[in-house]
Amino acid sequence: MGEDGPAMSDLIRRPGPGSVPPPTPGRSLSAAAAVAGVLAAGTTLVLCLAVALIGWFLADAGAHGDTTDALRVGADAWLVGHGSHLELTGLPIEITPLAVTMVLVLGAFRGGRRAARHAVEVVDDRVLAGGAATFVGAYVVVAVTVGVLATETGATPGLGRTVLGAVLVAAFAGGLGLAVGTERYDAWVGQVPSWAREVAVAAVTGALALFAAGAVLVGVSLLLSLNEASEVLSSLDLSAGDALALTVVTALVAPNLALLGSAYLLGPGFAVGTGTVVSPTSVSLGAIPAFPVLAALPDEGPTPGWLAALIGVPVLAAAYGVLATGGRALPLDLSAIRGAAAGLLAGVLIALAISLAGGALGTGRLTDLGAPTAEILVFATGTMSVGGLIGGLVQAWLGRRTRADR
Repeated sequence: MGEDGPAMSDLIRRPGPGSVPPPTPGRSLSAAAAVAGVLAAGTTLVLCLAVALIGWFLADAGAHGDTTDALRVGADAWLVGHGSHLELTGLPIEITPLAVTMVLVLGAFRGGRRAARHAVEVVDDRVLAGGAATFVGAYVVVAVTVGVLATETGATPGLGRTVLGAVLVAAFAGGLGLAVGTERYDAWVGQVPSWAREVAVAAVTGALALFAAGAVLVGVSLLLSLNEASEVLSSLDLSAGDALALTVVTALVAPNLALLGSAYLLGPGFAVGTGTVVSPTSVSLGAIPAFPVLAALPDEGPTPGWLAALIGVPVLAAAYGVLATGGRALPLDLSAIRGAAAGLLAGVLIALAISLAGGALGTGRLTDLGAPTAEILVFATGTMSVGGLIGGLVQAWLGRRTRADR
């Protein structure tokens, strides 16, 4: 018995072939989120620096300035993408290049999702909130550091707006990435009533449809004015590198231009300088900056009467949002209410996006660039509510017809 005891003990302690070894200790969500916050900010920053450095080298093979100047331009672009206003030799630059902002949001989302997938921790809402706060803190530290280092005589980024923008990007995109990666997002969505999910999806689809319509309008207008744009570009007498830099700048503000196209379709239009207006019913311009893409603006003076029909595009966009997302078959009155609510929310979303598209680009007349937010909100919610209502009625009618065919 004494000899068999140790052997039996070893057999008991030794794991069998089907057993699972105990988990190895891993990184907590907060620790992973802190690293991800730094990496998300750093990755997009490096991307902006690389683009600026390549552009500097292509412009006369780097004959003007040095690498530090190019890197500072890239850092300023990164900061402006967060909504930071830049004071450039006394001139305010307040337009946010929304293409940069979209890259920042995507980078923060991917960073948060990756952090959540590498964390080995049972996550509840409290743990998730702690991870999100850590992600935001790490991201903001990088933003403040870049803002301080990029400040110099003649080019001063607004630190307060940089912090605010960094907090919003990291909290929204990074927090959403963490929620998706930990599957808490699915749990939250499962608790939302189905009608609310249907309204939200239809609203986002309708707002994106109007954004796409604005992009198509700007693209078609620019194609029809290609000769004028070429003349403006020739008059600037740019080198190949400078022309490439101008093309990059135009690409960075392309979402802004599409949103201003959406403002035009909504009716109030937008301004390209103090006292100017560009809308389907009237165009008053005066002198405009020598920017090739502005050749797409319509001629000054009375507009053709048929252009007023473009105001129907937001109605169609909201109706499309309701019809494209489907949803449960509802009675006529409930379907109409759901569609109108989706259209109303779509109008709020697109008005909010349009409000981010403008800003000052200097002093004098150039302090007023963009669309009137209050008017856009009124027109957007009104027209798109009607469109959503129509979409809801059509959806209910189609549902009845399908049931009758069965």
